[in-house]
Amino acid sequence: MQIQNKLVGSIIVVILVLAAVAVWQLAPKAPSAKARDIKVGLVAPLNTSIGQDMLRAAEMAVKEINDAGGVYVAEWKTQVKFTIVKANTNDDNPANVVKPVTRTVETDQVDLLIGGYSSAGTLVNQLIAIDNKVPYIITGASNQLVTRRGPQGNFGGFGPNDPNSISDAEGMSYMFHYCATNYHYSKTIVDFFATEMKPQVAPNRNFSLAILYRNDAFGQGVEQATKYWIQNESLPITLVAEISYETTIINVRNQLNTIAETHPDAVLVVDNPDKTPLIIKQGLEEAGLKTIYIAVENSQDLVFYDLLGKVGDGQLMESKFNPFMNPSYSQTVETYCQKYYKTYNQMPGMMGAGTYDAFYIAKDAIQRAGTVDKAKVRNALETTNMDEMLIQTKTGRIQFSTGVDYHEIDPVTFIEQLKWDNATSKLKSQIIWVPPDSCLSGLKDINS
Repeated sequence: MQIQNKLVGSIIVVILVLAAVAVWQLAPKAPSAKARDIKVGLVAPLNTSIGQDMLRAAEMAVKEINDAGGVYVAEWKTQVKFTIVKANTNDDNPANVVKPVTRTVETDQVDLLIGGYSSAGTLVNQLIAIDNKVPYIITGASNQLVTRRGPQGNFGGFGPNDPNSISDAEGMSYMFHYCATNYHYSKTIVDFFATEMKPQVAPNRNFSLAILYRNDAFGQGVEQATKYWIQNESLPITLVAEISYETTIINVRNQLNTIAETHPDAVLVVDNPDKTPLIIKQGLEEAGLKTIYIAVENSQDLVFYDLLGKVGDGQLMESKFNPFMNPSYSQTVETYCQKYYKTYNQMPGMMGAGTYDAFYIAKDAIQRAGTVDKAKVRNALETTNMDEMLIQTKTGRIQFSTGVDYHEIDPVTFIEQLKWDNATSKLKSQIIWVPPDSCLSGLKDINS
């Protein structure tokens, strides 16, 4: 009997111990004393319309994330908030980007960077992140060198001794390109001209295209990519003019007059949203170059529409984000646009949309990493596999390639036509063509 009582007593003790362990395991753990806000450096030209759009979108995303409880960091055993540290690159001229990004990285000690607008500016400011091994989700800078200039991307095809090449493979591994590159959208542009425009305006000859571009990494990249796709796909397109101009030049009438002599079927204008509409106006109203003009996606910004106005009716734009479609091609896009308009009383732009997504990508990576350790966050970013958000992708997933197209996404780009709305006296845009291999689910019949 005594043996039985001892055995029962031992069992009870074991049960009590196990119960105590279970309670201890289930009990909330005290947050780490190291817990703090996660600091995100927003690299943006805040003196421009583009930069303001990026900031508004960033603030919207951060408020949503923080209001929903923030970001859970397992290492700290608690939810923490995002906070934005502004790295104002002014107009994003390369001469203006080093100081603010250096301060943000080295003095403010941010956990990661989001943003980057111009190719020329980003190719300079990313060097600070590369040297300091800071994860950088680049939402602009369409020149593919921003992630291909290292060994992983075969030095962009230029070789290790090119002035733009970076030999620091580890540093380059912290760069992630959440943007369409000039090779993505140049292909969309020339494919549209070859398959849709040529049969209408040049059925018995090659389609004639002129390129007028700013002489920097952005403009040069688009010009090179356009030529590449025409040659690589043997497209029935003849480049009748390829003319560059220095970024400081405002009036390009002389260049437009030269282009007018070639009688192009279309002119591809490669500049920023504050200058592209002025160029189109100069061509139509001063140079007498009355043809089709097409702008590229960075012009999907409020200032472009306001400056171009009614003159833009019927002209074209390539983009990967459209806030004007009704009904929208994506419920996520429609919800974002409605909230943005309600909050700021204006329509959002493309650069802000990518910036908004990037904060959610950062949240996902940090939560999966369980830490803000920069190397571990980098590793988590590389394995990102999220549902697409505002920027649509060909797979419907947000993923970063690890091939030669290093740390890039595969976005859907499309062609829009600008439309003057008499009811609102505003210039808007509608999607009119989507590459057949990447039709948006909400626009399956757009090409028919």
